[in-house]
Amino acid sequence: MYMIFASLAPIFLIILAGFVIERISFLPQNTGDILSFFSINICIPCLLFHIMCTTSVEQFSQVNWWIGMVGPQVMGLGLFFCLERSLRRTEAGPAMISSLTCCFCNAGFVGISVIINLFPGNAEAMSAAGLSVVACNIIVIIGQMTLLGWYRRKQMPDGRHIHFDIPRRLRIWRFVRHFILGNPIFMATALGLSVAISGIPLWEPLDKACSMLGFVSPTCMLFALGFSLRRNLTEAFQGHSIHMGHQLWMMAWRLVGMPLVVLAALLLLDCNPLWISVSVIMMATGTAIMVASLAQVYGAVPGQAALTVAVTNILSLFSLMAAIALLTWLNLMPA
Repeated sequence: MYMIFASLAPIFLIILAGFVIERISFLPQNTGDILSFFSINICIPCLLFHIMCTTSVEQFSQVNWWIGMVGPQVMGLGLFFCLERSLRRTEAGPAMISSLTCCFCNAGFVGISVIINLFPGNAEAMSAAGLSVVACNIIVIIGQMTLLGWYRRKQMPDGRHIHFDIPRRLRIWRFVRHFILGNPIFMATALGLSVAISGIPLWEPLDKACSMLGFVSPTCMLFALGFSLRRNLTEAFQGHSIHMGHQLWMMAWRLVGMPLVVLAALLLLDCNPLWISVSVIMMATGTAIMVASLAQVYGAVPGQAALTVAVTNILSLFSLMAAIALLTWLNLMPA
């Protein structure tokens, strides 16, 4: 229990530091927005590029594991997005943030720390943890493209997309320019994957520079979350955009439902027990801090996202212990 607590404690200390510094007005009020933008558009793409470049082709070839890990997340994201849009009549941006809240786990920050402590010196466990981060980031690419489209459409003058007859080729080019070439997260992932598959040696200083920038992202996002926490929560509660029943449902699915679905999928696909254990432990973490950063950058229910991120990461202390106990009972945890 102490090991899991030690992995989670730094998260809340950095959030607390951001909160305290905002309260004493030590930094400008837009610091949180700037840090979030810096993390999403610079640091996260560098981190994804570094992870993808250092992954071997053999690790990418475990088809059953990829299906069991990515499939439930993508299906869950699509299902919750449709439910938010149809039942709650939510706009596309807030609906996608709610869906990411349910499906996108804190694998890159908390998950890897827990795996390092649980399996010290186990190279295979670390490979599984690294690929779990990549698998989880697939839904972020989908979510970020949706948010980017919603945000840009929201910025258009009223009716612009209705009154102008744009040729198909121009529409295709605009889509490619805005959502592929203009999407740093997608481009970094695609470039890293291309380097890994082609076997082209990456210039070591470039790889180190990307790594240094990438590993700054968790700290920046946590500090930005703490710095903007009071403002976001105040706006959310004053605007009545936080509904406790909805929040409880999202938290329950994030911490209980998603790990169980992934466990069932990986067992049905007869995956390696160690890879199952690592994947389920990663999925039992709270909502990723990146969700709060995305919500803040695109102006999509940042208060709801900040509250869910904070609470699920506190409660993940118990979901992680329950996941480890279940995996041990199923004889999936290595001795």
